This record gives sequence, C-alpha cells and structure tokens, in this order.
Amino acid sequence: MASKPGICGCRSSLPSIQGTVIVLGAGDTAFDCATSALRCGAQRVFVVFRKGFTNIRAVPEEMELAKEEKCEFLPFLSPQKVVIKGGKIVAMEFLRTEQDEDGNWNEDKEQTVRLRADIVISAFGSTLNDPKVKEALHPLKLNRWGLPEVDGETMRTSEPGVFAGGDISGMTNTTVESSLYGTSVPAVPRLPLFYTPIDLVDISIEMAGLRFSNPFGLASATPTTSSSMIRRAFEAGWAFALTKTFSLDKDIVTNVSPRIIRGTTIGPMYGPGQGSFLNIELISEKTAAYWCRSITELKSDFPDKIVIASIMCSYNKNDWTELSKMAEASGADALELNLSCPHGMGERGMGLACGQDPELVRNICRWVRQAVQIPFFAKLTPNVTNIVNIARAAQEGHADGVTATNTVSGLMGLKADGMPWPSVGHSKKTTYGGVSVQECALKRDEEES
Repeated sequence: MASKPGICGCRSSLPSIQGTVIVLGAGDTAFDCATSALRCGAQRVFVVFRKGFTNIRAVPEEMELAKEEKCEFLPFLSPQKVVIKGGKIVAMEFLRTEQDEDGNWNEDKEQTVRLRADIVISAFGSTLNDPKVKEALHPLKLNRWGLPEVDGETMRTSEPGVFAGGDISGMTNTTVESSLYGTSVPAVPRLPLFYTPIDLVDISIEMAGLRFSNPFGLASATPTTSSSMIRRAFEAGWAFALTKTFSLDKDIVTNVSPRIIRGTTIGPMYGPGQGSFLNIELISEKTAAYWCRSITELKSDFPDKIVIASIMCSYNKNDWTELSKMAEASGADALELNLSCPHGMGERGMGLACGQDPELVRNICRWVRQAVQIPFFAKLTPNVTNIVNIARAAQEGHADGVTATNTVSGLMGLKADGMPWPSVGHSKKTTYGGVSVQECALKRDEEES
C-alpha cells in the first residue's frame, strides 16, 4: 500500500483520511486497512468483527501490529445500517452476535450498538452471490453459505472427480493455505483430466541395456548439486540424472560457489538462449557416503528413473575400485568416470590429468570393469589434440561408452589494458560451455563414431 515503505522508487500520493474509521472484518486485509488508515491521518480506528478473538483469521503479527498502533477491537458485532446525514457517513449501527450450542452465530435484535464514524471500510472478504456462477457450479452441492461442500482432508466435492481449494472451499485462512491446496488436491485424482492421446506416444530409448522413459536428463553439473535437486527434476518428468561428480573422502574439495558468469559471445543477455557460460566449478564437496545414500533413496522413490553416479579418483587402482564398488552397491544404474574436469583437479592428478593420456584412460576403464557389472561411461575432455585416440582407449578398457564433452579451456577475452577477463587466480584462465560449444561437442561425437 502507498502508506508503507517499499523498494519501489515511485511516490504515489496517500489518501487523506480524517476523523473516525470503522473497518469491518478480522482478516489480514482488515488489519492492513486499519493500520494504513492511521498512517493516512485517521484519529481513531475501530476494527469490528462478528465473532470473538478466538475466531480471528489474521496472522498474529498483523493483529499485534494493529494493537501497537492503537487500533480498537470490537468483537461480537454484526453490521446492520450505515447512518448518513447530509450526504456523509455519521455513524453505523450493529447488532450483538452470540453463538448457540450447535455452533451457529445468531444476531440479537434487542442488543444494538451505534458507533460514530466518518469512514467505513469493508474488509469482510468475498462471497459467492452471483447467480450465474452458482448455476455454472451445478450439480455441486452447496452449503448454507452458498459455497461447495468440500471434504477438508481430500478437497473432494459432492461430484466424483471434482475438487475445490482456495477461497471457494470456504476453509482458507491465508494465501499460503490456498497455495497448499494446489499441491494436495491433485494428489488424489492423479490428474485424470489432463491425460491426452499424446501420452500414448512412446519416446523411451534404450542404451547400454538401460531403458530411459524419455531422452531428456540432467548432466553432472550445477543442477544436480544435491539429492533434493535431482528429486525435483524427476518429479518434473526428467528421465535421468547424473550426480555431481564425487570422490573418496581423502580427495574431497571445498567449492566456492557460484563461480559461473555469462560469456562475451553473442546472444541474449538473459534467459536460456545465452551464447555461453564461463565457470570455474569444482566437483561436489559432499561425501561419497552422502551420494551413495542419496542414490539409494532416489532409486527407491523413483524406480523407473535412471540415476548415474559420476565419480573421480586419481590414477590409483585401489581408489577407482573402492569408489566404483560403493556406487554400484548404492543402486546406481551406471557410472560416469570423470576423466576431464579441468578445474583444480589436474593439480591432484585427477580429472583432466588422467583424461589426456590414452594409456591412463585405458587402465582406469579396465580397473572399473573388473570391479563392477553395471555399465559405465568415460567422460572425455575436448582439450586434447586427438580425442579419437582417447575414445579408442576407453573402448579397449571395456567402457560401455563415452561422454563428449566437458567444458572447453580457454581465455574468453582481453580488457582494454590487456588484462584477461574474467580474472580469477594466477593463470587467469577459465572454461566455457553452453550453446557455444555445441558444434565442438558434435564434432567430437562424429570423430568418435
């Protein structure tokens, strides 16, 4: 409202309110109106409502704020008449309300209250009075308030397959509750009315003995940083996901995040159509135990989804054997051997340091094949002279396939003073990916095939 400070730089004028204000209602909106009326110049504000304090729907914070700003509360009053003299409001009349043993609220016409007022603000909320809307709801059964009869647990109405939530249910106190109904209502009908013939089209694919319900999935990257992110992806319909690359605890890293920025290539400044991204992203800083437990939970909750564990070790047979067996035991459908990470891992003899040498790639793949029965793929780097030799080495090591490619090392550009941009650390280099490396990846695929 205009009476409250906000981030908007505009300067809207406040309404001028003088004298005594009566606000009808006891919800969040009513208390907002009451406190705003005081800020706009009202001398006194009465908040009048039909029921008692125990029936107030507003959140406690709103009510407490109105109390601190000296608003007066008048419960158990039902509005009857606005008194007007000379074209102006001078008072309002109310009847006392009482609740009977059956829970019904009744007006006592022998108990009247008259309050002087200059302004009356109605904040009772909305009701369903439009006969055309009621007619459109037929054959739903309506309650005595003219709203559909709704089961509070399942949100079912009187008609099969029809559910109601939000204000029309008559049970909503806050916007948060209305939003919650949006998640609870579909849980029962399983969205039967949203099924169309296109759902009969089979777009599943099979690769390395694995059946993917569709060809869309998430690579090992920022979108798979945690188990909860992968879970949300599966709930949204993605068919597979690769975990963020993880290692043994002795090789665990501390990642500084986020370290991703838009590249200087052409294309939109924002949104999914950007030309490229620069990053200095490291592997996961979560433990192998975390990821193995997560894989087990994800496969239990989403048995039809494909979960691929992305793992990384140095050139050490025991390490690759241990980590690959851990991932297989967790229930992973396949493994990705990260032999291509260019950031911070080469110095440890991991990632890119392994993926640029055919002999190392061949031996690592052999070690993993001896350790596990599930399919695995070697993730190759584009930062080599001949990727075909690397891919052939992976094949000779009995890998089921390869992933091409990881991000491309480079130096995006120079500033006017000759300094590289972006400038992070000593070497000033980064890698880039996104749409801009699609052609590079496709070229590598063509060469490998």
